[in-house]
Amino acid sequence: MAQMESERATLLRACLAVVDRLAATWGWQLLGREAWARQAADLVWAGAAADANRAAVLVYSQALYTACSGSEGRQRQNQGYSELFRYLFDGARRRYPEIAEDITQRASERVFGLFARCRTPGAFLAFAFQQLLDAARVVRRQNQQEGIARAPAVGPGDLERLPDQQPDMAAQMIAAELRARFEQLSIEFLRKHPRAGQQLAALRLKYIEGLDEDAIGRLLGKSTGSVYTLRARAVEKLRTEPEWRALAADFGILPEE
Repeated sequence: MAQMESERATLLRACLAVVDRLAATWGWQLLGREAWARQAADLVWAGAAADANRAAVLVYSQALYTACSGSEGRQRQNQGYSELFRYLFDGARRRYPEIAEDITQRASERVFGLFARCRTPGAFLAFAFQQLLDAARVVRRQNQQEGIARAPAVGPGDLERLPDQQPDMAAQMIAAELRARFEQLSIEFLRKHPRAGQQLAALRLKYIEGLDEDAIGRLLGKSTGSVYTLRARAVEKLRTEPEWRALAADFGILPEE
């Protein structure tokens, strides 16, 4: 019993340290320090999270989801969206500095408008982060069409390769979570549709890697029109898979209806 109490105390101290770091980085204040750390420690102790970092982010993702839902009142909702905006702007500023404010505003609006599509509170930060990536793709595409040069695209898989700064811990975990969930879904998809490998690849390259149609076509050896067709066929198959569709929608992988 004494050893167990000692281990729990050590875990709680680790969670407190993580909570302090996250709160200092993004000014997150929806949860009190002690309550936040205790919830994170409980998740690790129960085996629901691998470590204090993941647990603390998961707990706060759930808190942000609840606040932004409006179920706790307008004041908490406003605070939740303000904190979410700061988090997204921090990532956008370091990855897309020339369009950071624009895409953060667009992403925040998309999160609000598509809130019902995120049915997993613990994935709310991942869901919001995906809206930021989607907004960046849209703005860059518009700028390219207008002949304005912009910075290279950065997708979830590129976070660890940024040269000038260390990626934030939450963004790394979100990117890894997106990929891990997609891989899990892909195994089942290919088992049911063994001849649909290129269809799945077209979907993956757009929604996970963040590539445009021209780049996808070059990689797959297909025309732009064929890329659209491959992805459309993949989406139609996925829409018949309730579990696949629900999880993919949570992370913004599937396009809007």
